[in-house]
Amino acid sequence: MSIGRRCRLLAVIPLFCALSLQSQTSPPDSGNTVATIKAKVRLVLVDVVVTNGKGDAVTGLHKDDFQVLEDGKPQAISTFEEHHGAPPTQIKLPTLPPHVYTNFPATQTADSVNVLLLDALNTPSRDQTFVHSQMIKYLKTIPAGTRVAIFTLASRLRMLQGVTSDSSELLAVLNSAQAGPQQSALLASNAEADANQRLIDFMIENSASPNPQTLAQAAIDPINAMKQFLSDTAAFQAEQRIGITLQALQQLARYLSSVPGRKNVIWFSGSFPLSIFPDADVPDPFNTATTFHDDIRKTADLLTAGQVALYPIGAEGLASDTAFEANGKEIGEKRPSLAMQDQVKQLQASEVSRDLNHSSMDELAKDTGGQAFYNTNGLNDALTRVVNNGTRYYSLAYTPANPKMDGKYRRIQVKFLKGKETLAYRHGYYADDLETALAAGQKPDTDPLLMLMGRNLPDYSQILYKIKVVPSDPQPAPDAPRIGSNPDLKGPFMRYGVDFAISPQDLKFEVTPDGARHGNIEIVLLAYDREGKPLNFVVTKGNVDLDAKLYASVQQVGLQIHKEIDVPKAYVYLRTGIYDLKSNAAGTLGVPLTDAVVTAAK
Repeated sequence: MSIGRRCRLLAVIPLFCALSLQSQTSPPDSGNTVATIKAKVRLVLVDVVVTNGKGDAVTGLHKDDFQVLEDGKPQAISTFEEHHGAPPTQIKLPTLPPHVYTNFPATQTADSVNVLLLDALNTPSRDQTFVHSQMIKYLKTIPAGTRVAIFTLASRLRMLQGVTSDSSELLAVLNSAQAGPQQSALLASNAEADANQRLIDFMIENSASPNPQTLAQAAIDPINAMKQFLSDTAAFQAEQRIGITLQALQQLARYLSSVPGRKNVIWFSGSFPLSIFPDADVPDPFNTATTFHDDIRKTADLLTAGQVALYPIGAEGLASDTAFEANGKEIGEKRPSLAMQDQVKQLQASEVSRDLNHSSMDELAKDTGGQAFYNTNGLNDALTRVVNNGTRYYSLAYTPANPKMDGKYRRIQVKFLKGKETLAYRHGYYADDLETALAAGQKPDTDPLLMLMGRNLPDYSQILYKIKVVPSDPQPAPDAPRIGSNPDLKGPFMRYGVDFAISPQDLKFEVTPDGARHGNIEIVLLAYDREGKPLNFVVTKGNVDLDAKLYASVQQVGLQIHKEIDVPKAYVYLRTGIYDLKSNAAGTLGVPLTDAVVTAAK
C-alpha cells in the first residue's frame, strides 16, 4: 500500500464503535470452498554497493552495466534505480483527537538508514569501552542529515534512540548509563577462562592417578569430569547466546521493515556466533546449527524482506594473542613444562577462535550485502566508510524465471560488465511464501507478539492502527475482580478502556465465494512501571469473521475492537500490540498513562 493511501486511510478511520474479538473456536464450515488470496508475481529486490580499488562508492552507473543470475541462469532486470542518500521526508499526519494515538511512522526515508547495534551479549567489557569511545568520536563528526538509530543487545534487545538525524541526541544517548559497558552473563571473560585453566592445572599437579589411564579409570577420573563440566557449560552458554542473538535480529528486522530503503545495521561485537544464511555448496548447510534451523531460516527471511544489510565490526580492534598480554600468567608461577603447554594451547585456541569469528563475519556480510571489518583499531574510519557507501547503492529488481515457491535456497550472482569494481549484495534468498515460512519457524511454546512487546523495543508498523485510551466510566468497585493476568494486583487500581481501529488492508484474510472474510489475530495489552517491571497484561487470540457487507464497512471505518485492563493508580507505560496469525505481520504502540492523562479524561 502506498504512503498516500495509508495516510488517507488513517484520516478516515473514526473512533470508535467497538467490535468484540470472537473466540478462537470458529463456527462449522458451511461447505463453501475457501480460497486464499495470494500474490501472483514475486519480485526479487537486490541492493548493490559498487566500490573501486580505494574502497570508495562508484556512482553514475546504468542498468546495462549489470547482469543478474539466479542459480546460474540470467534474469531480466525489470527495474533499476541509483540512490545517492536522499534526505528524509516528513509525513504530516491528521490532527488526532485527545487521548488518541497511532503507530503510523511520521518520518519516511527514500534511501537508507544506519543502525548502530552495541552487542554486550557477545562482547567482553573492555572491548565495549573501546567501541563506545570510537562511536562518540565518529558522531562528533557525522555528516549533517545522516539518519541513525542506536540499539543495545544484552539479555535482550533494547532501543536507546530511534531513527534521528540529530547528532546531539545520539551523543546524549551514548553518554548515558544505559549505553555503558555491561558484563555478559553468557560470555566467559579472560579472567574466568584463566581461572578455569588454573583449576585444571591444580588438579593435574595434585593428581595421584596413574598415567596413562585405563578406559575405566578415565571414565571416573575427576579431572576428566571437570573438563567435561566446563565444556558442557560453555556449550550451553553459546547456545543461549545464539538463541538470544537470532531473536534480537528478528525483532530488529521487523522494526526496520516499515522503513523504506536500505537499512545498514552496523553490528559491533566481540564474537559472531554463526552465519545467518546457509552455504548452498555443501550437502547440509545447517550441519553445525541444526538446533536453530527454524530460527536461522526465519531470521534470514526477515532480513531479506526488510532490505537489511549487516556490517559486522570486530569490537576487539587490533587483535593480539592473550598469551603475550602483559596481564598474563606471571613467570615462574607454574612449572616450565605446564606453562609451555598452556601457552601453546592458548595460541592454538585463540587462532582457531579468531579465524572462525572472522569467517562468520565475512559470511554475514556477504550474504546480506554488507562488509565485515576486523583486526583494525580504526573503527571510526570503518563507520565512516559504511555510512558513505551504504547510502550510495543501486537497486535492481527482477521477476525470477523459475516461478516455483519450493522453499529451496536460490543463489544470486550480480556481475559488473564494464570493469573490475567490487560488488557487495545479498547472495541468495529462500523461494518461500514468506508468511508460511515465518509461521513454520515459530516455536509452538513461544508467543510471537509478546516477543515484540518489551518496554524498550520500538513501535512496529507492519499493521497500522489507532487507539483511544481513557479510564473506564464508571470505574469498578475497589473489591471487584481484576481484569488481566495478574489477579493479585495490589493497591488502588484504575481500569482503562482501549479502543482499536485497525487497518484491514494490513491483515490477511481468506475469502469465500460469497465475499466473506476470515482472519485470525492476537491482541496484547502490557502495562509497565517506570523501571520497566511488568504489572499486568491481557492477551486475546481469536477469529475475525466478516460477511461481505460488514467487510465493506470495515474498509471505511477500520476493524474496531474494545479491550480493557486494570493498572495501579500511578505512572504506567502501556504497550499495545496486534499480530496477524495468518501473515505474521505485527503492529505495536506504547502510550504513557500519566496522572495528567487521567485527570484530563475525567
